[in-house]
Amino acid sequence: MSGNNQIMDDTQSPQGLLKFMAFMESLSPETCQALEDVYETELSFEDPINQASNIPELRAIFEDLFKQLKQIRIEIKHHALGGKRHFISWHMAYSFRGKPRSLDGVSEIELGPNCKVCWQRDYWDASTGVYAEFPLMRTALCALKKLVAVKHPAPKG
Repeated sequence: MSGNNQIMDDTQSPQGLLKFMAFMESLSPETCQALEDVYETELSFEDPINQASNIPELRAIFEDLFKQLKQIRIEIKHHALGGKRHFISWHMAYSFRGKPRSLDGVSEIELGPNCKVCWQRDYWDASTGVYAEFPLMRTALCALKKLVAVKHPAPKG
């Protein structure tokens, strides 16, 4: 990310946050054609699977998302306006391989001088949302969770 992207002042933050949340809830192949309305030209995006540093890379991520998943619906659950960073918790429902699925996540964003997202980190459980869709990975993940989970003592009685 270039040094000329400055974080916007707090008086404009609510406007940028509301714009981002509206974009998330209306996410579709059509709205992804207007990423420039929501994101700075140079940006930093990262989720558990992908990374992008500009609009074309981010567009490729969204286009792939719509190839892999169908009937995507995102509902904003909560948001918090911070000094520099803002947080949005969300629920995404979708169809994958013809079956309904869902996952919960959080987006952490910073807004640039144009009231657009210049930095975004999405946090969601890839072991549930992606890896568990593959039988061998699901088996390995279940075994790993069982191995590392806290073993509570059996109740006395």
